[in-house]
Order: sequence, then C-alpha cells, then structure tokens
Amino acid sequence: MAISKSDSEKMRRLAQEGKQISKIMAEDFPDMDYWDVYFEVYSAGERSSRGIKRMITTRLNAMAKSTSKSERAAIAEELHKLVWHLYSNHKTNREKLSKIRAVLGE
Repeated sequence: MAISKSDSEKMRRLAQEGKQISKIMAEDFPDMDYWDVYFEVYSAGERSSRGIKRMITTRLNAMAKSTSKSERAAIAEELHKLVWHLYSNHKTNREKLSKIRAVLGE
C-alpha cells in the first residue's frame, strides 16, 4: 500500500511522541494494516518510548545473565545509546509543550 508523505510523517511523529503503533493504526489510520504502519515507523528509524523501554529491559536482563566482560561492555554501550535517545525525545517533547503553552497563553 502506498503511503503519502504527510501520512508517513504523521505516523513517525506520533510514534516519536510515544503513541503505540496499534493505537496509531486504530485511531489515526484505521483503513491501514498494522504492518504497513509498523514498517513505515521503523523504516525511518523511529522507535516509541515504550518500545525503547522494552529494549532496555531486555538488554538489562541479558547483561545480568552474561558472564563475558566484553559482552557486558557492548550491552552497556547499547543501553547508554537507548537511554540517551529517551532523554533526547523527552527534551524535544518538553520544548514542544513549552511552545504550545506559550501560544495558548498558559
């Protein structure tokens, strides 16, 4: 299914803001298949906050089970990147909310 550029950008923005793919599909694009939305979001490299949280949990569990120092170091580096990604998204969203509040006069 061909997805317009504006729809694609909206899907990515909603996922970046933390909305679940199933809710994006059900609430915003009910005529599309779940997997169309999924691939559109992930083809752009965007991940939902919830998805990143799950990735962090999985990596922490893997780190706890690992006996290899080099493997634990690699997992720690990946965790650092995931946490930094969450922080950056939070900071961006906070700035957006501040701008919205300023426009609304709150």
